[in-house]
Amino acid sequence: MSTFNKIKDLYEDGYRCIYHNCTDNNYTIYLKNFDSEDSQTVEISDENEFNQFQGYINDLKMS
Repeated sequence: MSTFNKIKDLYEDGYRCIYHNCTDNNYTIYLKNFDSEDSQTVEISDENEFNQFQGYINDLKMS
């Protein structure tokens, strides 16, 4: 499973991105489920997957 698909599954389970950053071409995404108060950290080293993630959350915002 790709990292993007893992993030997409977390979004479907109620997690939302609260912060993301990039250091040395490694993207770190911090997700939180506000219902359960659980959090997850996902790292992406592929810029294309990070761009997919950004497109996915931007599409959700526009819906």
